[in-house]
Amino acid sequence: MKRRLIVSVALGVVMALAAMPAVATALPSMPSTKFGPSAGCGCHAALLTQWQESMHAKAIVDPIYLLKLKEGEEATGGALGPYCNGCHAPIAVMAGELTSLDQSGMSKVGKEGVTCDFCHQVNGTDGTLGNTSTAVTGDGIKLAQLQDPQAPHAAAYSQFHETAEFCGNCHNVDHPTNGMHLEATYTEWKNGPYAAEGIVCQDCHMTPGAGVTKPNPGKAAGMGPDREHIYTMTWAGGNVGLGDAALAEQRLKAAAELGLEVPEIVESGEVAVKATITNVGAGHYLPTGLTEVRQMWLEVVATDEAGNEVMSERRDFGSVLKDAEGNFPVELWDAVDFHSDDRIAPRESTSNDYSFPMAAGAVTVKATLYYRSCSEEMAEKAGVEIPTTTMAEVTKTVFPSAEAKAAGVEAEPGAEDGGETESGSGALLWIAIAAAVVTVAAAAVVLMRKKK
Repeated sequence: MKRRLIVSVALGVVMALAAMPAVATALPSMPSTKFGPSAGCGCHAALLTQWQESMHAKAIVDPIYLLKLKEGEEATGGALGPYCNGCHAPIAVMAGELTSLDQSGMSKVGKEGVTCDFCHQVNGTDGTLGNTSTAVTGDGIKLAQLQDPQAPHAAAYSQFHETAEFCGNCHNVDHPTNGMHLEATYTEWKNGPYAAEGIVCQDCHMTPGAGVTKPNPGKAAGMGPDREHIYTMTWAGGNVGLGDAALAEQRLKAAAELGLEVPEIVESGEVAVKATITNVGAGHYLPTGLTEVRQMWLEVVATDEAGNEVMSERRDFGSVLKDAEGNFPVELWDAVDFHSDDRIAPRESTSNDYSFPMAAGAVTVKATLYYRSCSEEMAEKAGVEIPTTTMAEVTKTVFPSAEAKAAGVEAEPGAEDGGETESGSGALLWIAIAAAVVTVAAAAVVLMRKKK
């Protein structure tokens, strides 16, 4: 009986998706000839190079996206393609060059995914924000945040390019038939403290480094004037495997703060451990986006002096989708609601309590927060390597007595605060000091020889 219900629900989803219009987005129809390829943006060489490394440039060739699109098309009888491709290849969709998986009819500029001339001809939101709700001019006038554009081509100031709504047009995604929020990065920002403070997406994702780094002086074009602030074309997020790895890793390491509370001395009995994660660097939830695919997890491991694990705990952060019958987890096209969602909102914290029996000797407790943009299984199916990134890491030592603590601190200089170390920084410091001493000694020998 249960199997019949599941089949019935699946058929209902297919029929509902099949009833969608040919293009399930708000994008207008217009030929791709109204947009120039990125090769024509040579005057903006530095910005062009940044874009080429971004996930915007790779949106329609991203192997993970193509894998999920293929699975979705097979599950919905080919109805999902127009809905998803609107954000990933908007020019090709507007031109009718791409409706499903077949990319053979795409123009050169259509194949560029979220390319320069598309974003710079966007002038607002058409209808309800989300699901590629972008209003596009198609008149060739390049729009940007520069109030006094100086260019050999038609250009104009666009206040819309300075708003979070510009990004929210694609970075809010609702189910095409039941309207549930599948991705809500814009809404997470809108309802959080960053929006209240006037910090928008561009302030973090289009400035150098992690967080808000404004102003960013420079030139928008090689021959253009010096400007107090220009945006970068990086849009760095958490995609270490397919995007700009260095920028993505930097962003992930600045997103969360990890605290670890353990007693310094426990003679016997249970040792209480508390690990706390705080979202200190993201204006949206951690993780965000397609959060049933993204992976963020905490591992807390306690190891005795012999190397034996006396405790090993893991907690995953993300969302789990359910279908109309309450089954979970399910794919996004079958989803009607969230079964669970334990992600961390901006500037909020979540704590986890653990315990383990104290060993005869010292015990090292290590807490590590990890991130992957998809599972190993999904990456293998897509034929790509997606690395695991360490977002934060803290290590502390619990001693069985005050004497053991004193001996341990003497043996490990730099770990005086309850035996705490962070990523081996104490060892690196002593190596650096030793290297400096050797360098000074060598220089002294050289000077003495010269005097002789």
